Amino acid sequence: MKRSFTLFTTALLLLSLLMGGGTASAQDDVTLTIWTFGAFFTDLYVGIEDDYKEIAPHVTIVVEEIPYGQLYDNLQGAFVAGVGAPDIADVEQGVISRFLKGEPGLVPLNDLITPYEDDYIMAKTALYAHQGVIYGIDHCLCPVVLYYQHEIFADAGIEMPIATWDEFVEASAALTDQGIAALVLDDRSWGDYYMLLLQSGSPGLFDADGNVIVDSPGNIAVLEWYLDLLESGVAIATGDFHATMGLFAEGKIAAVIGADWYAGSLKNELAEGAGNWRAAPLPAFEEGGSRTSTHGGTAYTITTQSEHPEEAWAFIEFALFNEDNKILEYHVNNLLPPVLSHLDNEALLAPDPYFDNQSVGELFLELAPEVPFQERGPWFNEATTLVANAVFEATQGEKTAGQALKDAADELRRQIDFG
Repeated sequence: MKRSFTLFTTALLLLSLLMGGGTASAQDDVTLTIWTFGAFFTDLYVGIEDDYKEIAPHVTIVVEEIPYGQLYDNLQGAFVAGVGAPDIADVEQGVISRFLKGEPGLVPLNDLITPYEDDYIMAKTALYAHQGVIYGIDHCLCPVVLYYQHEIFADAGIEMPIATWDEFVEASAALTDQGIAALVLDDRSWGDYYMLLLQSGSPGLFDADGNVIVDSPGNIAVLEWYLDLLESGVAIATGDFHATMGLFAEGKIAAVIGADWYAGSLKNELAEGAGNWRAAPLPAFEEGGSRTSTHGGTAYTITTQSEHPEEAWAFIEFALFNEDNKILEYHVNNLLPPVLSHLDNEALLAPDPYFDNQSVGELFLELAPEVPFQERGPWFNEATTLVANAVFEATQGEKTAGQALKDAADELRRQIDFG
């Protein structure tokens, strides 16, 4: 069922009060400019524009597709200059912290999201929040699962799924004996480590008060375990996406940790692997523990320079909470909706031939409520750069896990103190 838009008028009036302005009349022509960084988002906006015109005929949508890095440089420049920002900007979760230092140039969305909080996966708002204020609302859910080549596991006598990581490591001995790595991890990035960190129950690199916890005992323990996986041969680090895909094709790697969008990467890069892949919950760190994590996301944001914030929210509301639009987006870019009532849509639950006719959508629906919160804040970019370096130093044996994370944490605290 489509989500009703009976909240439309209330939301518009509320945002008008928040911004201290009036609502444009139906006769006023309004142009909304959207900055985005990928054709997969542009195609969505083009695909829903005609339908939106039926609801808001006075609104014209202008989409400007800008290369990823340039978009955020342009946006930061516009905030500094006080002019030139769009009405709506797609802000990827990895760069939002750039815009949370000082006075954000983004409109708080807390009150506008409130009517949807029972249906929206609110854990996804944590990526775009600072000190309790939410500045963005995510396009996508990005739950993490274990994608695996089921024939490799079956031939080794390993029954999937596996309940815990300890059991996964024990079972993987049958693969390492054959020269097959059960799992691929990254030794030059924070990403795989961070996904596992969140799954372990850590809030991430900061606590709820914004304190740096990069070097907390729990975080160190996860990196030590990460190193054990690599040193034992259970996991392999390739450091290169295309090299990883080649090793998958050769049967040298059996599984990978990845979000919903990683399924699209497999289909694009390993089309010949259709039918050989399946998906499973992540093994838990302990019996009954979390079976998923999260990785990625891009939020709708409204800039404070927008002359039409009410209409901007109305468009976001239409794009995000209309079920037909989210199913269209899934077909365009393989991003699952972060809206609970959309996840049981037949289009998402259909058997997928690539995954041996498994309904991967059913798995995502099951895991959606377990997607973890994560603390971010204005220094997340700096934190991930330092953590990536720490992971690399530790995997290369240059430092212990504890020393690498302590050095990263000390440097991050120094940068924050310096401002």
